[in-house]
Amino acid sequence: MPLDTTLWDLVKTAFAELSALDGTARREQLARLAVTDPLVHRELIELLAASASVGERFEQGAALASGLESAPTGLTGQTVGPWRIVREIGQGGMGAVYEAHRIDDQYTKRVALKTIAGGRDSETLLRRFRHERQILARLEHPNIATLLDGGLTRDGQPYFVMEYVEGEPIDQWCRQHHANVRERVGLFRQVCAAVQYAHEHLIVHRDLKPRNILVTADGTVKLLDFGIAKLLDPTQSEDALLTQTGALPMTAAYASPEQRQGRPVATASDIYSLGVVLYELLAGHRPFTIEALRPGAPDQSPTAPSRAVTDAPRLRRALTGELDSIVLKALRPEPDHRYRSAQLLADDLGRYLDGAPVLAQSDAFSYKATKFIRRHAAAVAGALVAVAALVGGTVVSLGQARVARVERDHALREARRTGQVTAFLQNVFASAKPQREGRTVTVVQAIDSAIARIDSAFSSDSDLRAAIKLTLGATLNDMYLYDRARPLLEDAYRVRRALDGEAPSKDQADALYDLADIEAQIGSAAKAESLYRKSLDMLGRLPVPDSADIYQGLSNVAEALLNQGRLADAAALYDTVAHALDRLRPGDVELRGVTRANRGTALAQLGRSAEAEPVLREAVKLFEQSRGTSDARVASALQPLAGTLVLNGKYAEAESVAQRAMTINGEVFGPTNPATLSALRMLTSAMVEGGRYVDALPHLRWMLSLRGKALSETDPTLGVVLLQLGQCQGQVGSLAAAEATLRDALAVRRMTFGPTHWAVAQVQSVLGELLGRRRRAAEAAQLLREGYEGMLRELGPDHRRTKEAKARLQAFETTREK
Repeated sequence: MPLDTTLWDLVKTAFAELSALDGTARREQLARLAVTDPLVHRELIELLAASASVGERFEQGAALASGLESAPTGLTGQTVGPWRIVREIGQGGMGAVYEAHRIDDQYTKRVALKTIAGGRDSETLLRRFRHERQILARLEHPNIATLLDGGLTRDGQPYFVMEYVEGEPIDQWCRQHHANVRERVGLFRQVCAAVQYAHEHLIVHRDLKPRNILVTADGTVKLLDFGIAKLLDPTQSEDALLTQTGALPMTAAYASPEQRQGRPVATASDIYSLGVVLYELLAGHRPFTIEALRPGAPDQSPTAPSRAVTDAPRLRRALTGELDSIVLKALRPEPDHRYRSAQLLADDLGRYLDGAPVLAQSDAFSYKATKFIRRHAAAVAGALVAVAALVGGTVVSLGQARVARVERDHALREARRTGQVTAFLQNVFASAKPQREGRTVTVVQAIDSAIARIDSAFSSDSDLRAAIKLTLGATLNDMYLYDRARPLLEDAYRVRRALDGEAPSKDQADALYDLADIEAQIGSAAKAESLYRKSLDMLGRLPVPDSADIYQGLSNVAEALLNQGRLADAAALYDTVAHALDRLRPGDVELRGVTRANRGTALAQLGRSAEAEPVLREAVKLFEQSRGTSDARVASALQPLAGTLVLNGKYAEAESVAQRAMTINGEVFGPTNPATLSALRMLTSAMVEGGRYVDALPHLRWMLSLRGKALSETDPTLGVVLLQLGQCQGQVGSLAAAEATLRDALAVRRMTFGPTHWAVAQVQSVLGELLGRRRRAAEAAQLLREGYEGMLRELGPDHRRTKEAKARLQAFETTREK
């Protein structure tokens, strides 16, 4: 069966790369491909097996790898102009490349001579060849191979002569020289310099890949092969032929989305290709598999390089943070969101090398704060939602306000006082370096110090004062420092109201959203719902409202409904949001994961666990596709999946899934972070429901030891821990201890959810059963009946928890009658 063009292009590229490696390096590269690109690996193995003589033919495989006809060997030993052909070096994008020497007495020089490959001398390729020669004539840069000569062969075919670069492809050079991360970054900055120079001369390379980037023995980078480069100069008529959609060759593994789709390309396309090369240099393999590059596949952002490194903890730590951000910005699917130039990419890499804050996300005003958060106290990808916690659900916050803030911040950067704001925030976070003036300064301390200076520093500019407070308030909120965040956000909202009057603004909507988020996090679901709705009302009254933003905001409203036990309303709203966002943003894989995680959690809470399970499994797969297998977003979908498996009686699998979520969150956030504890109590839920009471007890007691520290009195995890601990104590015969624990659980859940919530009814039912065993019939009967009626009212007769409460009541009444 013939290969599709995308797969064949990748196989050719991989074959050519392997041909330049020795046996050991070749086997290592094949092993890597088996993991990162299994389809390419399979085709390579078949290609090698089909070769009658792998030895010489493999070493000379450049012609096969390029897809051209048989290499023209007749020129070896011949004279072309003043040059004598010594040997064939290989095949380029459209021509054969030879080593040649000068034959006259003017000077002695070893060069690379390129001409059209045999059988490929069509008028189109001849024009393209002349086009490449024209481009090279415009380029004189130490990191670009220099054009020395050109002319026509005796047969009238054009040729050109370049300096001979004796070097290795940049990826092979780094492997063979065991280059560390900083050395690879420094080397790559030379590549950026060459590309920037080409762009300044109105040339887009369009085929940047390791094979076209050689490194000499002294560590100098040389950029080669402008065979499919594009002139941006509109006066160059030759380019009209070369820019026809689908007319140009390319290397799909390194091509930008717009290039693969046949859309017009500009310098941003080269920035994307640079991002692929940098990713490969740092992570050891390319960011996308063949499936992601097939025609029709949606554009997507890759897994962060640090997440793609699974077997090298030290390398993973080195990539986490700035380098992840730099690479992912270069690889944004949208051209406008990438670096605007190769020089800006190189500058950001220079900041990384210097230890300065990078600007990889400078389009987000709060980047210098989130830079720290990602490393030390990153917010859980899914908000820790109260009712969702009862089945292990972590409803994913869609961050509508963050989207709004990006747009707001872009406008602020264009404002005349942006420089003042940037300088202010740089000073704030520069003071948070680990050792400064002999003392350690944390980011939180730096922010606290900055807060005291905001009013005086921006006393005459209310607009910027509000923007800074809003940014720092959101940062503190994401760090779970709600008491510090709330006054900043409230003040930012008051200032914006004074500035805007009755007119709606995104700044006001952002402040309301963040305040609502705080209320949701501390368990004030009704207040959170009210603030979310006010934020949405504000967004809806903007001159040009964004429908996608509105639906994302509605997901937060559904989250608040879920927290209040309004399960049917929440499930219906999540369903609406999912269908709307699928329509509005069909190619956003991560957003699809978010909507499915939320909808699946709501379905599970509603008692429709059989429906919820496949939805949540899909959410896990979507997050793995967009983020990799070890990202916190994956854990945010694994948790409700574990809870759903418990409801479906699949206890062993539930334990396995919960353990994976706990491991991911523990590595990302630490062992006592709310996200990690939420996953751990899902593990204990599976143990308790599966009858493994003794095994669950140590975990529950350890979590309870964190009460008043990592677990607040209204943290939903605390209520779950107390309920499960009471159940375990009762099952192992410690009835008095179990009663005390369950009464504590009842008080905590009343405080968290109010008196009529089904979570309160659940504890009433379990406590009533225990009191029946302790011969306290009157109170037992009352609690069992209140528990059942509460569950029936809130969850309906078919919910598993309602059926359990009914069974407890019936068993008690039967025993009492006897």
